[in-house]
Amino acid sequence: MARQSPEWFFAKDSTVAYRDVAACLDKDALASIDTPALLVDKVALEHNLSLLEKCMGKFPGILVRPHGKAHKSGQMAERQRLAHAAFSGICAQKLAEAEAFARHGGVKDIYVSNEVVSRRKLQQLAKLAQLPDVRLRLCVDNHDNVRDISDIAVEANIVFGVVVDVDVGQKRCGVSGPSEALRLAELIRSLPGVRFDGIQAYHGLLQHIRLNEDRKEAVAGIAAQAKAVVDVLTMAGIDCEVVTGGGTGTFFLEAETGVYNEVQPGSYIFMDAAYGRDEWKLPVGDECWRHSLYVLTTVVSRTEERRLAVVDSGTKAISLDMGPPLVHVSGCSSCDVAKFSSGGDEHGMVHMDDATQVPPVGSVLTLVPGHCDPAVNMYDEMIMVDTESGTVDERWPIAARGPGV
Repeated sequence: MARQSPEWFFAKDSTVAYRDVAACLDKDALASIDTPALLVDKVALEHNLSLLEKCMGKFPGILVRPHGKAHKSGQMAERQRLAHAAFSGICAQKLAEAEAFARHGGVKDIYVSNEVVSRRKLQQLAKLAQLPDVRLRLCVDNHDNVRDISDIAVEANIVFGVVVDVDVGQKRCGVSGPSEALRLAELIRSLPGVRFDGIQAYHGLLQHIRLNEDRKEAVAGIAAQAKAVVDVLTMAGIDCEVVTGGGTGTFFLEAETGVYNEVQPGSYIFMDAAYGRDEWKLPVGDECWRHSLYVLTTVVSRTEERRLAVVDSGTKAISLDMGPPLVHVSGCSSCDVAKFSSGGDEHGMVHMDDATQVPPVGSVLTLVPGHCDPAVNMYDEMIMVDTESGTVDERWPIAARGPGV
C-alpha cells in the first residue's frame, strides 16, 4: 500500500511548494543512495507537467517547446513530449544536448536556441540532421555564421531551419532591431541549404522579476519589439513562421501577447529556490508549481556552540550562482530554520537558528538548488523517487552534462 506523503511545506515568501524528500523514502531506499545525490520527486514532476498543460490550454494555437538545458536528458525530453499536446519539439543550448535528445530519446524536432559558430560543431549537427526523422533548427545573429552553416548544409545534402536571434533588451546575443533582422533574413533566403523559419525574441533577465505585474509590463515591451521585427519582415514579403521565446517565469505572458506563437519554459519541471522567490499568478487560478529537484546531503560534522552542521555538498555538488539552496531539516515545518553558505569544494555550511537542534552527524538533509540548470549539470544521473510509495523508481542518465560542447 502506498505510504502517506508528508505534508507540503512552503518557503518564506514563496508560493512554490516543497517537501522533505528524505523523510518520504523508506529506510532501504534511503540507504541505497550515496550522497551527495540529485533526486527528482516524480509526484511533484508529474504535477508540474500537468500544470503546464493546463496553462497552455488557455492559449490555443500557441506551441510549447520546452528548454532541455534544464535537464539535459533524453528520457526527460521524451516525458515532456508525451505530456504536452501542443509540444512542437525541444530546445537545446549546445551540441551535446541536441545529440542526447536525438539519440537517446524520442524527440526528433530540435531547436538549438544558442549561436553555434564552430565549424566542427556545425558539421556534427549536420550529421545529426542526417538521422532519420531528425529536424534541426539553428539560431543565428551573424552573416558569416550563416554562410558557414549554408556551406556545411550543402556539403551534407541537408537543409537547416534558421531562426534569427533578436536582442530585445538583454544585450547579450542577437541582432539590434528590425533593419538588421531583415538583412540577415534576406541573406538566409538567398543561400542554399538554409531555410528562414522566423525569429527568437527571448529575454532571460525577465524571468526573475519578482512581481507578476512588473514582469507582465516588461514582457509587453519585448513583445512590441518582436512585433516591430515581424512587421518589417512582412512588409518585405518575408513570412515569419515562428516567433519563439519566453521562459518559465514569463511563458504565459508572452503567450497572451498575440505576437509569440511558441514558448520555451524549461525550469518548470523542477523549479528551484530562485523561482520560488517569484510571485506567481498563473492563468489557472491559485494552483502553483512544486519543487521536484533536490540534492540529498549528509551531515559530516557539527558544532553545537556555533549552531553549525557541515554537509558533504560543496560547490561541486550544489549551484550557488543564483543564491543558496533552501535547506530542509527533517522534522521542521519550515526551511527558515536553517541557512546554507559555501564551505568550499566539498563542504556546505548549514547554520541553524537558536530554536532548532543542530542535526547529528550522519543525518540526511534535503536541499532545493538555487538554480536548477547548473545543479543538474554537476551530476551523472538523476534518481527518480516515488514519494508516495517511498521507493527509488528509476535512474536517468544526464547524457549532456558538462561544459558547453
